Amino acid sequence: MPNAEKLLPEWLRFIKGVVDSEDLPLNLSRELLQNGPIIMRLKSIMASRIIKWLQDEANKDPVKYGKFFKEFGVYVKEGVCQDTDNQKSIAKLLRFEVSNKESKELVSLDEYVEAMPEKQEHIYFFCTPNRKVGIDSPYYEPFKKHNINVMFLHHPLDEFVMGRLSEFNGKRLISVDSKEAGEALKKLSDEAGEEAVDSSKTVLTKEETDELTAWMRDNMGMQVKDVKVSDRYMTYPAIVVDFESPAVRRMMKMMAGNTDEPMPLSPCTVEINPRDPVISGLFALKGKDEELARKVAMQLLDNALIAAGLLDNPQSMLKRLNEILAATVN
Repeated sequence: MPNAEKLLPEWLRFIKGVVDSEDLPLNLSRELLQNGPIIMRLKSIMASRIIKWLQDEANKDPVKYGKFFKEFGVYVKEGVCQDTDNQKSIAKLLRFEVSNKESKELVSLDEYVEAMPEKQEHIYFFCTPNRKVGIDSPYYEPFKKHNINVMFLHHPLDEFVMGRLSEFNGKRLISVDSKEAGEALKKLSDEAGEEAVDSSKTVLTKEETDELTAWMRDNMGMQVKDVKVSDRYMTYPAIVVDFESPAVRRMMKMMAGNTDEPMPLSPCTVEINPRDPVISGLFALKGKDEELARKVAMQLLDNALIAAGLLDNPQSMLKRLNEILAATVN
């Protein structure tokens, strides 16, 4: 029947079935549904019943539901973004990969929360192209060290889903590359009495670190609003934080209608690891060959942007990289 789509929210468009009711309001020709309170009430009841049925099926046979979610999960994710009345119920239908399970094994948000250690305050997620990229990322590294489970999100819609949901069962949803994640990691390290970086490596003094961060801030241009020492545990020389979401950047690029031109970057903050040999070497290099040191600093920035998924055209750094390699071998 035309207009029958009004009986279900848009995100449930994959559902096929028959509604038997004597109360459906039709127009004079009795061929079209009329909008009204009855239709809205019926729409709400049907959505709630379908969500409950899906939840019952997920509890009854998790493996079968996992296969269903892999095929139809994108509609469930749309539901979280669109259906505010049923958002909390729909969120229970979501499934994600997590770092402490095998690849392709999916868990619900309820299962994630149930497995959380008592001291863990938040739900952590990481939007990444695939699991390997996530595992190798500097942003996941400190969570692995602290044995914190992280959800790996691979679909382009996932970041918007997390943004719309924002919390689940009183637990905030926090991206591992966010400023909030850094603050939570610092709290964990402070409580455990741990250092953010490997103490076995040579470290710059506070005076040397202050001098280097000020120099890097002055030489990295408008892309960087601040440079500071990281509180995170990491074995990388530098990362970027407090940056614009890659998903938002992709959306802005699509809206601009010009995929050839790279999107300008909003200024971000660079966090350095003062015990990394590249950072200590950079401090020494800036006093001997400032031009080469400037190229190394910019290369560190580009490397960090790549790790964050923010560098639209990595080929732009090849000329500089070759110049650094030439200076190294010579």
